[in-house]
Amino acid sequence: MSPDRTTITRAEAIRRRKEEEQKRREKMAPKTVSKPKPAATPKPVDQPKFKLKLIPAPKSAAKPKAERALSPRPSTSPKTSLSPASTSRFRHRYDIAMSAPYGRAESYGQPKAPAISMPKIGLGPRLLSFLLVALCATGLYYLFSMDPFIVRDASILGNSRVSAQQIASILGVANQPAALLNPAQIEYNILATFPDIAVASVEVNLPASVVVTVRERQPVVAWLQDGQTIWVDAHGYAFAPRGEGAGLVTVTAVGAPPVPEGANVAQTVGARLFLTPGLSAAIVTIAPLVPEGAALVFDPGYGLGWSDPRGWRVYFGHSNGDAALKYQVYQSMLDYLSRENIQPVLINVEYPGAPFYRVEQ
Repeated sequence: MSPDRTTITRAEAIRRRKEEEQKRREKMAPKTVSKPKPAATPKPVDQPKFKLKLIPAPKSAAKPKAERALSPRPSTSPKTSLSPASTSRFRHRYDIAMSAPYGRAESYGQPKAPAISMPKIGLGPRLLSFLLVALCATGLYYLFSMDPFIVRDASILGNSRVSAQQIASILGVANQPAALLNPAQIEYNILATFPDIAVASVEVNLPASVVVTVRERQPVVAWLQDGQTIWVDAHGYAFAPRGEGAGLVTVTAVGAPPVPEGANVAQTVGARLFLTPGLSAAIVTIAPLVPEGAALVFDPGYGLGWSDPRGWRVYFGHSNGDAALKYQVYQSMLDYLSRENIQPVLINVEYPGAPFYRVEQ
């Protein structure tokens, strides 16, 4: 086709109409002015400080830089679209007046030198914690090493057969800090070393005081067996003889007594339970009934009794039950044997309802 023709096609007509509409929209669209970025304020270095004083600029201030039109296509982003009221074609200029950094100076270039002042020391939590730690460390040092808190000797009370020197030798408190002593351990050492001590009490008092109170066992029986003698108290505990044993009841045994309930036969430390409580009580009860010149004896099969000077042995069993009744039965049997002119070698009244005697054949 020839370009100078007067008629146009339908497509060209539509294209021209769109161009005219686009131009018309561009004319009607509000123009926005790009907001220039503020210049970075340099950080003052060794510059004097000034007070701010705002002075408005005259109306004949220069206009800002040239405006830049937006692209033909309208922007929908809220960050770039500005209202006509917020866009101003003029900016205000301010002059800033600043004062001298160290007060008023005679000239700008000659500031006064700063005054010299001592730093302030405050009682903060760290300093307080340090003082507390130092105080505690000093106290511990004095507590464990200085003389007022070091034990030199101990006070021992309640002993009679065991000497104070013997007890003090196993305490282990000499020249030791009182704060490090263990009363329970000291009590155990005393009871383990001296079986004839029944109770031991240890008190450790600051600054350096140790008081030991003991209670010794009181022997009532001297038990003779296999050539060895041991002492036994009223509760049946045996221990080695120590000191004088005046007034003790001597029992000669031909065999070992029955093992008490709860006793440890392998025990080697401390007092050992040797006699049953019933047998211990029977010894105490029968001892006053023994005739003059007789001696208490013990037989594992028949129990406790004595050897009569008239030529027989009498046994009352292993317990203290019915001791008075047993003795009455024994006296009745003696009267009967005397009337019948019978010489026994053994009389047993362990069971009062069924006593018996034995003669030599």
